Amino acid sequence: MSTSAHTNLPPEIIEAILRLLPVKSLGRFKSVSKKWNTLISSPQFIKTHLRQTTKLILTSDTKSLYSLHLNTDDLSATGKELCLGSPDSPPSRWEQILGSCNGLVLAIDEVDKIFITNPTTKEVWEVPRSPFALPEDESFVMYGFGYDSANVDYKIVSISFWDTDNEHNPDCTDMFVSVYGLLNNCWRKLDNSPYDHAVGHLTSGVLVNEKLHWLTSTRPGYASTICAFSLENEGFVEIELPDSIDNGKAVFNELVVVGEKLGLFVGNDLWVMEEYGVGGSWTRVCIDGVEVDPVKPVCLVEGSDGDIVLGGEDEVVVYNIDESRCRNVVIEGGPSGFAVGGTYFESLESPKCIIRTLYTQDG
Repeated sequence: MSTSAHTNLPPEIIEAILRLLPVKSLGRFKSVSKKWNTLISSPQFIKTHLRQTTKLILTSDTKSLYSLHLNTDDLSATGKELCLGSPDSPPSRWEQILGSCNGLVLAIDEVDKIFITNPTTKEVWEVPRSPFALPEDESFVMYGFGYDSANVDYKIVSISFWDTDNEHNPDCTDMFVSVYGLLNNCWRKLDNSPYDHAVGHLTSGVLVNEKLHWLTSTRPGYASTICAFSLENEGFVEIELPDSIDNGKAVFNELVVVGEKLGLFVGNDLWVMEEYGVGGSWTRVCIDGVEVDPVKPVCLVEGSDGDIVLGGEDEVVVYNIDESRCRNVVIEGGPSGFAVGGTYFESLESPKCIIRTLYTQDG
């Protein structure tokens, strides 16, 4: 479309066309005119822009991040290293993906600095260290990341607890919860968690229905359970387990997201909560013959009801539920050694613009 022809179209037609374009094209079209730049940069346009194909994000053994686009037709994938931030700044050495939401990814580097980044636009925002954080050499910490639509804010939740094997704090088991709001760029301390989070691995919170979920245990008795943290209300509630699981004896692998639904992975069984918050809606999916270890459901294959993408160390496979068949994905251009960190999709969301909007409003 030429710069002169676009003025002959009604604004609503222009906006409808722009919503169908990929993020990289929209970035170029900002320079067409001030009106286009304002439209494409507006929060409303960004929130409603058509989601692009889901991509996997990998952390390589060399501390780099890679984007992986899966071709479902021939089960191949194309990997591309993500060079984030300014070309003038030294590249970060990434340690782990902590979560993703609306095209933004939360990641931590090898020196425990936390960043919110948009892999598509390459923007990077360093999150300040929480003033409520416990000493790193005496504690453990888990994070969660998500969007609170009621308060129009992206939030990071930190749950830290003392290392009970540490001789300096042998009797301290309290959980310390704090939340970071991107809009105000600050941390706040919340009430301690009523659950024991010191079970299993130090996993990130699983985001479903604007709530972050962790595998925990209750006190006293230490029965296994799932707790959900509401990003809006900033409090914890308990999620009912499948009826056939004895929470007094259950040992869970991990929580996952499957098709935007909460999933619970137990041995070779994947339980999916079909209706969020309804305990009776858990559905069991048996996954047999998968040799990926550790196995982790990553996402559903788009356009398919029976294919699940599974990620393990140095490999990605697609499992067909109906046929109980597992197929390896051939990766071209990716790292030789990697871990699957999760998924993201292309978006125009900008952590820097969110904070800049606050400063502009404050004058």
